[in-house]
Formats: sequence, structure tokens, C-alpha cells
Amino acid sequence: MELTEEQKAEIKDYIITVPKYRETYNELYDHILNSLKDNVGPYHINKVIAIINDEFGGFSEILSQEKIYQKELGKKYNTYFRLEMLHTFKWPEMLNNLCLLGLCLLIYSGAKDEEFNMMPMFLASIICVAGVALFGFLKILLNKFRWLKYSILDNYIGYSCSFGFVIMNFFLLNFIGKTSFFTISDSSKLIITLSLFFFCSVYVRAFMRFYQQKIKILTVQ
Repeated sequence: MELTEEQKAEIKDYIITVPKYRETYNELYDHILNSLKDNVGPYHINKVIAIINDEFGGFSEILSQEKIYQKELGKKYNTYFRLEMLHTFKWPEMLNNLCLLGLCLLIYSGAKDEEFNMMPMFLASIICVAGVALFGFLKILLNKFRWLKYSILDNYIGYSCSFGFVIMNFFLLNFIGKTSFFTISDSSKLIITLSLFFFCSVYVRAFMRFYQQKIKILTVQ
């Protein structure tokens, strides 16, 4: 069966509102077209309904499988991201961490017994993780605007790009800020600030590598 553009548009209109993610929609649409090619007789929308019910178990089953698959992908990409974080501690990426660790130790040794303004370093770290969060959410919104549906990976991208920002704000509100919940010594604040500075460097590099190697190809399809 050869379909006209009007018939293809009718199929798109029929299924467009059901799948939440564009990967599911694309797979469903392509499967329907391929099934109809082998179908004998004139086109009718009831044949599309029959394919969906017989081969997918109906729209409810499609949505159920979509949720399951998204959770599986989330677990898999959590593993990928942790591996990218660990990758920064392997050669030659380890050199960057060693240099950064040496810088942090120098700052600590020179400032632990003196008054040290930690906010510029902390704000620089905040800006870095906020930049990652802004980048991630802009990518999500731009792809949503372009393809009219979210990607099945958008939830995980949102989580991974905001993770560092959440961590930084947690320590700011609880330990470092002027109105922080816990009162700690300046030396402890300095250790936390330097540790977060080191963490931010690892996190930002891991996220960008992770996005380029694992996410970018899928999110532009």
C-alpha cells in the first residue's frame, strides 16, 4: 500500500498526542508506515488502529512501556555519568585534577591562619555549575521547540545538568553563607570551599564530555 501525503498527515495527527517523547512517536510512526506497506487493500484509519492494538497492545501499553524504558535509560545514563566523573581521575585527565588539587593545597596552606575572602572562589564555582544548568535546560527547550516533543532523555539531562548547582546551593545555605544553618569555623569553610571548587571542575568537565559522547547524538535526532 502506497500512502499519500494526506494519509501520512492523518496518521501523524492520530498518534501525535499519545506518546510523551519524540523517540516513541518516531518509532511508532515508522512502524505503522512499514506495516501498511505490506497491507493489501485501500487505506483506512481503522487499519492504523488495528496495528496499534494488535502489535503494540494499544495506546495504554505504549505509554506503559515508554515509562519503563525511560527509567531503564535513566539508570544506564546514571552509570555513564559516574564513569565520566571517574574518568577525570585517569591518565591523562588526572593531570588536570592533580594541578587543581595542588592549587587548592597552596591556597589552603597560605590562607588557613589568615583572613581569606572565600566568596569570589565560591561564586566562580557557582557560575560554572549555573552555566552547565543553563546550557542543559536551553538544549531541552530548543529541542522541544524544534521537534514539538520532549526527548526521553530530557529528564535525565535536567537532573545531570542541575546536580552541581543543587550541591553548591546546599553547602551555601547550610555551611558557608552568612545566614547558614550550621555555624562552623573559617578554616572549615575554607576546606569546604576548596573541596567544592575541586568538585566543580571535575563535574563540569565530566558533564561536557558526557554530553558530547553520550547525549548529543540522541538529542538531535
